[in-house]
Amino acid sequence: MNNTAVATSGQETAAIERPHTLARVMTWELRRFRASRLLWVQALGFFSLLLPVTWATQRTSQFDFGSNGGSISGFVAGTSTLGLIHNLPTLLTLLVLLLPFIAADGVARDLQRRTYELIMTTALPIRAYVWGRYLVALLISLGLALLMLAAILGMGVLLHLTVPEYPLPSVKAAVLLWVGMVLPAVVLVTSLVFAIVTLLPRLSTVVKVVTLVAWIVGSVVIPPGLRDQIPPSWYVNWDPTSAVTALGILPQYSFSEARMAASESQFQDAFMAIENKMPLVGSWFGSHLVLAALGLVVVVVVSLAFKRSRDVLV
Repeated sequence: MNNTAVATSGQETAAIERPHTLARVMTWELRRFRASRLLWVQALGFFSLLLPVTWATQRTSQFDFGSNGGSISGFVAGTSTLGLIHNLPTLLTLLVLLLPFIAADGVARDLQRRTYELIMTTALPIRAYVWGRYLVALLISLGLALLMLAAILGMGVLLHLTVPEYPLPSVKAAVLLWVGMVLPAVVLVTSLVFAIVTLLPRLSTVVKVVTLVAWIVGSVVIPPGLRDQIPPSWYVNWDPTSAVTALGILPQYSFSEARMAASESQFQDAFMAIENKMPLVGSWFGSHLVLAALGLVVVVVVSLAFKRSRDVLV
């Protein structure tokens, strides 16, 4: 009777504690990140880099206006809607340079430190082990993405207060473009590097390097060659770097109406209205969200395929 009672009590305790294993793994991982000086240095350095880059991203252009062919220098504010379409892919590239080093080694680190076998001898469910590490990596990555948004809006407000005629950034437009361009890319990159390195931990460095090179090629090398032509619609919709997506959005903005202004003040009003116009997100917005969902699917597959055996990982 007593033995049965003890066994039942132990089973009930295990059943009660089991749902909390995911939260416990996440808590352990969050404590590790919190204690990492490198992470805080990376976050501070990233934020400090974003501020001057955002400050320097106003684009000056010469425009003819009026029937007399007068000319005026106008600038596209870096934090205006049109400015963000130009600049978010560049800022996103800076963020992606950090993500593989934050997300890749969540599980592989245990093998490198020779603690994996010790962890696997516990009753920790394998799904909680994988998902706990992944969710914390994703949380940190999204935190850096939010830091980017804060830097953009904060610098926009500062420039609006200190630079004559600098427009106040539109929070609605900034959030819309951030959700469409930055958020899916963060989820996709974090998910892919985590999933691949979890299954192939010895290729951690190779995966990081390949990810960075591929992203730079897609966001920096290829787009300049497409500026003088209309990019294919499939490329505009499915470009995870959003560099070609931005090229597909830019034709929505034309300064022909501003050029017809009869005076400089009318030109400035028309110019500001155009640069802050909300873009038509079209099909690319949904396609980018699908890319983010595909990243989550990859992690689901990896969590199902992951085995406790070390032979699968090495």
